[in-house]
Amino acid sequence: MTGESRAGAVTDARLRVMASGSGGNLSILTLEARDLPPRHVCIDLGIGPRTLARRLAEHAPEIRLEDVAAVLVTHPDGDHLRSTWRRTLESNGWPVFAAPSHHASLATMAAPPRLLRPLADGGREVQILPDAVGASIVLAPHDDHGSTVIRLRVSTTRGDLHLGWVTDVGRPTEAMRSLLSGCEILCVESNYDAAMQAASPRPAFLKARITGGHGHLSNTQALDLVRSVATGPNPNRLVLLHLSRECNDTDLVRRLWASEESPGSDRTHVAEQERPIGPFDLLDRSRRAAVEPGGRSVAGVG
Repeated sequence: MTGESRAGAVTDARLRVMASGSGGNLSILTLEARDLPPRHVCIDLGIGPRTLARRLAEHAPEIRLEDVAAVLVTHPDGDHLRSTWRRTLESNGWPVFAAPSHHASLATMAAPPRLLRPLADGGREVQILPDAVGASIVLAPHDDHGSTVIRLRVSTTRGDLHLGWVTDVGRPTEAMRSLLSGCEILCVESNYDAAMQAASPRPAFLKARITGGHGHLSNTQALDLVRSVATGPNPNRLVLLHLSRECNDTDLVRRLWASEESPGSDRTHVAEQERPIGPFDLLDRSRRAAVEPGGRSVAGVG
């Protein structure tokens, strides 16, 4: 079946990272289709509704919360689901998709049990928006409960678009690499610089938690992961997530990715905690170095 003949196929797909880091994580995937209003899928709700409302008013006033169609939560940490969302979730009835092993914890945090929907570990696709978005996941090591690595398949008029999402994972796994292989868009945590982490005044137990295989990905681990899943021209766009404010540096990250000539290095963007980045046009497959409004590319100077 050709893309043009698909009912409800997406004609425009854009991504905004509204916040990324230990202070809270929230991104918005906006999808448009012919004769339908825009639909938004939130990935994590780690900043509160009031903070999001302020950032939308300033950076994306066209996005209305009433057009949110679904929420994906990667794992049950407070910087990925704020307790202040409970009332909004109840009143709007947004379905909250998460790994089944996370449901009990998410319900105690903010997600009404009646709204929780299971994502199937092991690669089986679950429909997030019928005829538009499906999600496949694997669980990756992170603290006690693990974190959900997500591959989204967006059905567009140009064919299927695949977006990979990796945050708060202790180390790459083969299951993760298999899931992410060939994604056109990759959003990957690049949490810390190993030398800065070692030299930091953080207590030894915290350093061990972060670097011991059940915490977070370092800059070089993120780079190695992207290299290992690259196929042909993909990924053609990268967004680096969850940079540590104490043990990382945005300029250092940009230099690393630019110097290594990594896949997608001319379209690599570094997410920030306090300033939204995007929107990124996910259907723009051209290979030019781009600097979109609100987002700086590694190759560009913004």
